[in-house]
Amino acid sequence: HKALLFFNAQKSGKLPRHNNVSWRGNSGLQDGKGDGVPPVIKDLVGGYYDAGDAITFNFPMCFSMTMLSWSVIEYSGKYQAAGELGHVKDIIKWGTDYLLKNFNSTADTITQLGMQVGSGDTSQGSTTPNDHYCWMRPEDIDYDRPTQTCTTCSDLAAEMAAALAAASIVFKDNRAYSQKLVHGATTLFKFSRDSRGRYSPNGREASVFYNSTSYWDEFVWGGAWMYFATGNSSYLKLATTPRLAKHAGAFWGGPDYGVLSWDNKLTGAQVLSISSLFLLSFLLFYAT
Repeated sequence: HKALLFFNAQKSGKLPRHNNVSWRGNSGLQDGKGDGVPPVIKDLVGGYYDAGDAITFNFPMCFSMTMLSWSVIEYSGKYQAAGELGHVKDIIKWGTDYLLKNFNSTADTITQLGMQVGSGDTSQGSTTPNDHYCWMRPEDIDYDRPTQTCTTCSDLAAEMAAALAAASIVFKDNRAYSQKLVHGATTLFKFSRDSRGRYSPNGREASVFYNSTSYWDEFVWGGAWMYFATGNSSYLKLATTPRLAKHAGAFWGGPDYGVLSWDNKLTGAQVLSISSLFLLSFLLFYAT
């Protein structure tokens, strides 16, 4: 209960009446409405703040939602026994509702994706009010919070696809919402494959705070989750392609080999891919 309560304390936007954190209030109600925001983004109110500041970093947020969904898929009975199943599902939906705002989720093809709201640049003696220069309660923020978008961001798009795909399984009892998540995930994964590139190249704030080292692990990770969400074996074929695994570092180790994190999903992707192959073999066996 306390671990999940952390997410209630990190919520941005117009809070629900019963948020269970008395000292938090509405905040970030103008997010996504400033100058330069692409018209496909109507607003970016919501989501979760990162750590102790008021920036919404989509890359680690997506990973958090994916992992929470995975935990519910594996241990929904345990959540139910602890009286927390409804709570954790509310937390996931708060995140996925926000993620769906970051692109045209009704389209089949997109060219742009929201990646961050807020700024933390304090380099070169900058005194521009932002979420690192000014330390205050999110409820008291009165400066502009810029929206940052990307057009080549395979890692972010594939991770966001994984988050929506995993959540679609959590909400399978809500057919309309589950299908909405699957459609958004499908659009995002296509975008990740069509427009290759990291979301955090040099020059973007993300390279300082949440730099992504590659997008190959997200291809494997996202592909596996897309298979579980859709049953489409083409995603499984992609996720288990040796070339992708090689690029993701599956055969060479490295300093982060075997460590699952917001930047390196390889270990989790390997577990999912093995599970996917086992499931497919099981279905084929009984089908024949």
